[in-house]
Amino acid sequence: MMLHRALLLVVFLIFGCTRDDVTETSTPDPELLPAPMSWPTFDEAVATAAKTGKPILIDIYAPWCGWCQKMQQEVYTDAALVAYVQDNFAYGRLNIDDAETRHDFWGQNLSSMELGYHLGAAGTPTTVFLGSDGSYITRCPGYWAKDDFSVALRYVATGAWQHTTFSEFSQL
Repeated sequence: MMLHRALLLVVFLIFGCTRDDVTETSTPDPELLPAPMSWPTFDEAVATAAKTGKPILIDIYAPWCGWCQKMQQEVYTDAALVAYVQDNFAYGRLNIDDAETRHDFWGQNLSSMELGYHLGAAGTPTTVFLGSDGSYITRCPGYWAKDDFSVALRYVATGAWQHTTFSEFSQL
């Protein structure tokens, strides 16, 4: 009787606990992943800001940058965050590795690479915030988790940066 129960348990474990809908790969299906937000160019962001008066958000990235990709997949896929960016900023991207594309900005003709460094990006990712006239506000170097980045977005969009330190603002 004991052998019969043990055999029944083994059969149950082998056949009863398996799922036939599990695939062998652990790579997620790209079609099931949330799509990162689409990005206008740097020049388009500057032109939009001039028309709308919104502050500018520039995502400075490099195609090979793992932290940039992580930010795209984990931060810029959040529907509420994306809506906030779209409602409150003129936004664009700048590939810091691009030495060919030229931009007329701050009275200079700069490559994307040169412009990235002029905006203070010592590495990637770096998010730079500019006034609607192109004046420098601040930057957020490195990867920022969604909740922390949301605070930074509100800090700039509400104009709190003009009278409050980020440290004070983030504790409110």
